[in-house]
Amino acid sequence: MHPSWQNFLQQHGARFAAEGVAHFGNPAVELRAAENGTVIADLSQEGLIRVEGVDARAFLQGQLSTDVLALTPLTSQLSSWNNAKGRVVTLLRLFERDGAIDMALPLALTAPVLKRLCMYVLRSKVTLTEVSDTVARFGVAGRGAPDLLAACGCSAPAEVNAVAVKNGIALIRLPGATPRFVIQGEPEELILLWGALEKKGACPVGSDPWALLRILAREPVLYPETSEHFVAQMLGLEELGVINFKKGCYTGQEVIARAHYRGAVKRHLHRASCESGEIIPPGTPVHANGAGPPAGEVVDACQDSHGKTQMLIVIQDEFQTAPLNLPAGSALSN
Repeated sequence: MHPSWQNFLQQHGARFAAEGVAHFGNPAVELRAAENGTVIADLSQEGLIRVEGVDARAFLQGQLSTDVLALTPLTSQLSSWNNAKGRVVTLLRLFERDGAIDMALPLALTAPVLKRLCMYVLRSKVTLTEVSDTVARFGVAGRGAPDLLAACGCSAPAEVNAVAVKNGIALIRLPGATPRFVIQGEPEELILLWGALEKKGACPVGSDPWALLRILAREPVLYPETSEHFVAQMLGLEELGVINFKKGCYTGQEVIARAHYRGAVKRHLHRASCESGEIIPPGTPVHANGAGPPAGEVVDACQDSHGKTQMLIVIQDEFQTAPLNLPAGSALSN
């Protein structure tokens, strides 16, 4: 986290966890605001890898699932990096900054992904560097987010993945029915914008409310516990535009293409919830009919303002209509 950005958040009541901001003093209020209002959330729980050099695009084109050659300053891409067996190592959001390409991904995966990606550079004229602490980033979400941003002098992009840039501040539209945006720039500029949004009614929230909004939008995130567990189609990545089937070869492409054209994938992503008030970590097995081998696993989970746990799960297709439960016995509902 950029030191001046961290200092600003601290002065505004942020309570920090291992990665980013846990909350601003009242987690229950923050969850209600995420569901019913407009919120602003620090995104320091995400890391950034910068890719630069004359071969940067060609290198990423051979590694990622989207057409990186089509990336422009006014577009971003949600992409995946996969292993040779077609299993998703991580999801990344790509966007241009100062002539280079930045990739946002969970902070816990940033160092291992960077290390593994560097092994593929070989003779390419490309440099990969972690730059998580060089800029500030926060999210804005809610039905009133576009109007609130406009009132603060920022034109919010209407199309998913579109980027609007003004005075060095970049706004990226995220998927989902509820408007969500990532805002990135120099800390001094973002401090002013955060303050303006807060004065106009946006509620500062921690990482859980932001995760809840992401889950409700059916946008999966992989963590160390679930990295390399799923083929792209299991996570619904085709529907999110994460896979380009016309771009040519990239790592894992053969397996992903075969799954697409032959319809071989028998597990898919679903939204689910349960009454359990416990923290449900990613990778938790999901059982069908109360017993037996796992029918799937939890991808992501977070409590809502009513004490229910909202989650994304990947389960075998044959158990879509079966009663599902967690190891502790909590029943799931769709």
